[in-house]
Amino acid sequence: MKRTLIFIIFFIIAAFAKAQNQNEIVIGKTDTIFSKILNEKRKILVYTPNLTSLANLPNQRYPVLYLLDGEAHFVSTVGLVQQLSQANGNSVLPEMIVVGITNTNRFRDLTPSTTATGGGYNFMKFIETDLIPYVEANYNTAPYKVLAGHSLGGLTAIDVLTRNANLFNAYIAIDPSMWFENERFLQNAITQLPNSKMENKRLFIGTANTMPRGMTLPNLRKDTSHETQHMRSIFKLDKFLNRKPVPGLIYAHKFYENETHVSVPLMSEYDGLRFVFNYYLIDVSEKDFIDPTPLIANKYKAHYNKVSKELGYKVVPPEAFINYFGSDALEKNQYKKAEALLKMNIENYPNSEKVHEAYADFLVTQKDTINAITYYKKAMAIEKNAVTEQKLNSILPWATSLRHDFYLVPEKELQKYVGNYMIEQYQIPVVIKLQSGALWAIAPGQNDSELVPVAKDIFKLKNKQGYIITFYWEGDKVISFTSVQANGTFQIIKQ
Repeated sequence: MKRTLIFIIFFIIAAFAKAQNQNEIVIGKTDTIFSKILNEKRKILVYTPNLTSLANLPNQRYPVLYLLDGEAHFVSTVGLVQQLSQANGNSVLPEMIVVGITNTNRFRDLTPSTTATGGGYNFMKFIETDLIPYVEANYNTAPYKVLAGHSLGGLTAIDVLTRNANLFNAYIAIDPSMWFENERFLQNAITQLPNSKMENKRLFIGTANTMPRGMTLPNLRKDTSHETQHMRSIFKLDKFLNRKPVPGLIYAHKFYENETHVSVPLMSEYDGLRFVFNYYLIDVSEKDFIDPTPLIANKYKAHYNKVSKELGYKVVPPEAFINYFGSDALEKNQYKKAEALLKMNIENYPNSEKVHEAYADFLVTQKDTINAITYYKKAMAIEKNAVTEQKLNSILPWATSLRHDFYLVPEKELQKYVGNYMIEQYQIPVVIKLQSGALWAIAPGQNDSELVPVAKDIFKLKNKQGYIITFYWEGDKVISFTSVQANGTFQIIKQ
């Protein structure tokens, strides 16, 4: 994305960055659940987006990725999810909870129960009746679940899709062991999948190159040796799914010519997640971002309506991003665009004081003081905030003076506001001087601005909308003033 979007992304990062303990990098926690089905304690590894998030969103709910062989794949998968959903403002994937299911008896759990040693049906019963309810009761989950497994875990994923497709919304099977039990469960899938009732389920299969050295794909298809059965069995499933698509199943397969059975999980997790959520990234351009019309707001609405339909629950664009984007449009006097974005945020986050405050800031620039007061009060009713209160108090006297073009202040009184001031937060000097009977504000890099009185100790800036200047006294001397404007409230101290 070009400069405008990059600037917005890094503003968001700067504004909401949350430092972890400087001596630790935390990407998850260990949790334990006792399974009545398996009659044993099971350890799970859990990543939640707040551990690495740039914003604190305690009420946000997230899809869940359930990861078999959790001890092997948890760290790398969390890295992928965080990179594609958070890092540098990425939104290729939704932020997700990752639950890594560690093994106690891998061969028992990840092989179907009809084998001599398999306990896979009990294991999946544990996931369905013990684990998923536990995760949903203890973490902020949304109703969308993905199951990912490698090797025997991939076999398990295909078997669950075959027998109980509705347990998960999407499946990622990485180099699945379809050869197992002389392809018995491959044949089960081929026989049963066409009769399955599916609606918008997704399946991604990744296949490693496990052919003997020197063998080619054309020769593989003719081969009958045990050494190539693993690959051939996956290719049989792929051929079946392409030749006879399963109603309601969205399917993709990828062959990784340069990856082995043990190196393919990382690549397949990446491609699998990209496939499962291939509708999630919004298609907007630099032109869309700089366009001054409400077009970008309409694009965001349409996109997130589509995402909501795909995921099966309501998803809306991030509050902080839209709030900043709307305020940025306001700063550029793109009023229609700002209004559309800020109104959209109120619709999506009606219980957030920030969105009501931002919309009130917009109304101030439109000289709609009465409604601005209403929205500042809405923000204050949700959560009291000193900045919002200051904005409200600043325009209340102004509202009673709107019938006047100006508030008359004698030149002798104006002299009391004159002096050298400093914006403490940024160490920027501001000079207030009296010239030709009017007060002027002078700051580095800014055009000189005339202060027009509108009430006692309250001024607006001539020919600039949305600025409210309020001076404060200590005894008979002015000691400071605040500047309330669309991008915030600034305290300026007299030197």
